[in-house]
Amino acid sequence: MTTIGLILDLVLAGLLIATVVLAVRLHKKLQGLKGGHDELRLLVEGLNEATRRAQAGLMELRMAAEASATRLGNQVDVARQSTDELALLVASANNLADRLVKVGAPARPAEPSMRGNGGGEPSLLRALRDVR
Repeated sequence: MTTIGLILDLVLAGLLIATVVLAVRLHKKLQGLKGGHDELRLLVEGLNEATRRAQAGLMELRMAAEASATRLGNQVDVARQSTDELALLVASANNLADRLVKVGAPARPAEPSMRGNGGGEPSLLRALRDVR
């Protein structure tokens, strides 16, 4: 029985050594997972911080866009008013020019080349015709 006991003790010792080796390897792998977990936690924290900064930047952009839209809207309103005023001035000037042409237009001679630069035609009427 001593031989069988010795063999069983050796087999048991071999199994214990194998178990210790496997436990050491398992411990190293768990340490690697724990290190990966810490890195992942740091990565998620960095991502959260970047997200907070991006949200703050978006809020600033939104506020700037609203302010720009307000300013641009005011400028568009002023431009429309100016356009309306200019249209009224142009229409008034056209009416005035038409009246001046009807009232003050001298009879045209048969050959305008003999008159030269408009002959006795007032320069204001010439300018108004050129503009129209």
